[in-house]
Amino acid sequence: MNNQLFKLIGAAACAAILSTATLAAAESAPGTGTSQTQRKASSHAYPFRGTVDSVDASAKTITLDGKKSERVLHVTDDTVLEKDGKPAKIDEIASGDYARGLLSKQEGAREILVKATFGPKPDKKTDKKSTAKTKPAPAAPSTDTAAK
Repeated sequence: MNNQLFKLIGAAACAAILSTATLAAAESAPGTGTSQTQRKASSHAYPFRGTVDSVDASAKTITLDGKKSERVLHVTDDTVLEKDGKPAKIDEIASGDYARGLLSKQEGAREILVKATFGPKPDKKTDKKSTAKTKPAPAAPSTDTAAK
């Protein structure tokens, strides 16, 4: 009886392993399954920075200067814009502003602004000073006479 039980459990385990392997192979096969379609449609955010060349509020685009070519960023209703640390609208962004933030790319190769901050370009010297670790001042000796 134990022998039959072990055979039954072994057969069930083999069936489970084979069905899982077959399902995984079908999903990763080119041109089949929905996982390929979902991967193409999904987008992740990546950072950007640059200087604003122009703003077109009616087309909802912001163009950045580039070394080789200009970069057109598209603003959507979900885009979060900030200028000088405060919420902003696209018409408040000006040519010459320094821009930094996150982009995502659509299937049509359009770059969509997820979040962007605009303002003056940060000074490298001040950034290093503000992010440098500072040592706390040494504690002054206690002048409490009650402790003696």
